[in-house]
Amino acid sequence: MKKPALFLALTASVFSSLALPAQAAPRLSTQSIIVNPVPTTLEARVWVDRDPSGTRTPTYRIGERIRLSVSVNENAYVYLFCLSPDGTVDQILPNRLGGSNFVRRGEVRTFPAANDNFVFNVGGPAGLNKVLVIASRRPLNLSELSSFQEGQAFATVQPQGSQQLAQALSIVVNPVTQPIPQQDWVSDVAFFNAVR
Repeated sequence: MKKPALFLALTASVFSSLALPAQAAPRLSTQSIIVNPVPTTLEARVWVDRDPSGTRTPTYRIGERIRLSVSVNENAYVYLFCLSPDGTVDQILPNRLGGSNFVRRGEVRTFPAANDNFVFNVGGPAGLNKVLVIASRRPLNLSELSSFQEGQAFATVQPQGSQQLAQALSIVVNPVTQPIPQQDWVSDVAFFNAVR
């Protein structure tokens, strides 16, 4: 059994001014995972509890609790992923533990929430972790990217590593049939270090 970058510990009983073409291909960046090259008014932010600014790289010891937060400036569907130093990708949201991945304008959604009956602990290996949020005005179909196994609270993500995840996400947001308009989605990334 592989050790995910972020593992679930159960408590209680459950676990610019340059206008680009509308269909410009998303830029792939290993630093930011996936970047929408088209200007949009939709904004999303992601951060960890030790850095509410989302601009630094705080350090957590493996096994310590961590909370991830997101906010959007417009109503949006939020998809949250954690990428570990070994390339493992965990899908945090949506999940089967409850709650929708629809976030209202100005709302701050924290995972886990104060009333959730589970916690997140930092897993191994040691190194730089990336927390990625994709916010979309429309629901995204992640069926080619991730799937839930029987009794599993979190989806298993097939692509592993930043580049593979970026390529898979670019297909999700720009599919061959019924593409999501480029101005309808945006991404953000936060970082944290895991140490022993």
